[in-house]
Amino acid sequence: MKKILARLFTLYAAILFILTFLFFSPLFFLSAQNEKWHSLALRVDYIWARIYFPLIFLKVKFDIRFDLVKNQQYILCANHFSYLDIPAIARIPIYTKFIGKSSIASVPLFGYMFKKIHIPVDRSNSKSRGQSILKAREALDMGYGLSFFPEGGIKTKNPPQMTPFHSGAFSLAIEKQIPIIPVTFHDNHKIQPDKPEFNIFPGKMRIVLHPPILTIAQDGAGISALKKKVFDIIQSDLNSNQDFI
Repeated sequence: MKKILARLFTLYAAILFILTFLFFSPLFFLSAQNEKWHSLALRVDYIWARIYFPLIFLKVKFDIRFDLVKNQQYILCANHFSYLDIPAIARIPIYTKFIGKSSIASVPLFGYMFKKIHIPVDRSNSKSRGQSILKAREALDMGYGLSFFPEGGIKTKNPPQMTPFHSGAFSLAIEKQIPIIPVTFHDNHKIQPDKPEFNIFPGKMRIVLHPPILTIAQDGAGISALKKKVFDIIQSDLNSNQDFI
């Protein structure tokens, strides 16, 4: 009975995903046609997430541990245990392009928006990895923020333990002198576990935005130190698993 209810709720969530994206699709399509208009798409994406999550009974709880600076560029680095993390990025009140698996482009509606506005990467292909870094650099030069899942995908077999981070986000942050915000997604892997059934459940999504880490020009050792610092902040918060209002 529990499996049947889970499948029915997942079907309900999928149908609403399609319907809400269809509603916003004219704005997505228009803003995707010119890179200078992508900022509109990122704002529409945020509005969509604010509407969609309550409709599927996901209560979003933020713990923002600093004062957000309007129009400040940030690079967000988050743990990645669930496919729910991707739309959760859109719900954060910081508008960013995100770097994600090229296979996302095959998802109806969402895939088109992702391919045109965000930055796909095939991590198994060195050429694709190089192109994604170039596109990320161009996006930063145009004033956009970026979001990374520095684990490089859903890699862990034992959440909430993360797997080691890749260096791309941290080398870009140092190169472009842009603060990094560590982001902790506490509950997404419980709401939508990374399992073959691909079910989603109602619940509470807790998102922590840690204070920005300022970057300074450094060598390879500095990149490693920055990567470790961000990893330790997120992992420590996952381990504590403290509730918040």
